[in-house]
Amino acid sequence: MEQQIKELIPFLHQPALEIRAIALHHLVPYTPNGNQYRYILLEQKQTICKDIKALCREDPVTAHDALRCLINLSSDPAVQDELDDQDFIKYICLLITNAKSVLADLACMLLSNMTKNESACVKLIQAKTEPMEGLSKSTRMLDHLVEAFHKGYKKDYNPEAEYHFLASVFSNISGLRLGRVYMIESSEADQLPPLTKLQIFTEDPSIIRRGGVITVLKNCCFETREHSKLLEVDQINALPFILLPLCGNEEYDMDEFEQFPEEIQLLDDNKV
Repeated sequence: MEQQIKELIPFLHQPALEIRAIALHHLVPYTPNGNQYRYILLEQKQTICKDIKALCREDPVTAHDALRCLINLSSDPAVQDELDDQDFIKYICLLITNAKSVLADLACMLLSNMTKNESACVKLIQAKTEPMEGLSKSTRMLDHLVEAFHKGYKKDYNPEAEYHFLASVFSNISGLRLGRVYMIESSEADQLPPLTKLQIFTEDPSIIRRGGVITVLKNCCFETREHSKLLEVDQINALPFILLPLCGNEEYDMDEFEQFPEEIQLLDDNKV
């Protein structure tokens, strides 16, 4: 089997797309973490990543296999280094923000792994793009991703995508001070801090979405100089969204209760 896998790899850069697509399809099963033959692909990661990145730009069926391969392989930090590529990062973002893309969620998963690499995070934070009608007037790629995450809730932006894994991307981004500053400062496009569009999901049913958003909030709290901005009701007003997941239907003294944010005072009796 080892020899067969090694013989398949050169076909990933054959001139004929059909041959490349077939070779790729047969390699997909060997890419998950824990597969006994995965090491063969990792040994040739430089060549393989270059070929598979190119196949991500082909027809949706081929690109689907290519994205699956890279999602699986990019759990390895060495592969994350290979994907630290400005043009490829921008292409993956465009797959995500295209309202008709059937590959948007796979692209979100891949970008989540890619941004575990600090250098890729910086490239994404600094990435520029063109305004996109129906999404954002901003020229910052991150603004487009935030809007897709916000507007795409319950598939309202793209019927083929839920965008949950963008929460993990934002979590990775906010691990850097540059990313935390981005989240807290107002966007030039609409004068709203991106964090205000994320924090509303701290009680979302999806553990991926709410978990990522809560991590962003936690990371932003490390910016101690911005605590007043985070807490002020007329600015980011993060406190209710931090408290809501912690609140049930407990009874409190009226004096204590009246000190709570309004959002916490209006909870249903069945809140848990």
